[in-house]
Amino acid sequence: MKVLLIASISIFILSCATQVKESSEETKANDSSESIPTTCKGAIQTIANELDEDSVKTLKETKREDLVMFHFSWGMGIRNSYGLWSENSAIRLSCAEQIGEKDIHPDNASGIIMEGVWELVNGANM
Repeated sequence: MKVLLIASISIFILSCATQVKESSEETKANDSSESIPTTCKGAIQTIANELDEDSVKTLKETKREDLVMFHFSWGMGIRNSYGLWSENSAIRLSCAEQIGEKDIHPDNASGIIMEGVWELVNGANM
């Protein structure tokens, strides 16, 4: 039952992570007037702004160290939706810069983004 609940929550969060609509100074407009983030902070803010109440509740009930359980669901959605697999991904390079690196693996970048969203939802670093 617990596995089913976690899988359901993961799929739900994944669906939220794939919608990019937020406009801010850390995003740029594309031709269809939607905005895509260009920095790690922009991706974090965009995803946090798109979360529904159930996803926020899930993140509030999840310990930071347990975010890894979303690696193959929410994390994959972030990696794919935000182009983290691209060699020239501005978001991935921005995430690397946040931890003092030149570049990092897309898995690590999505982890930084998930933790950043978790921090926003849980009021850390604010």
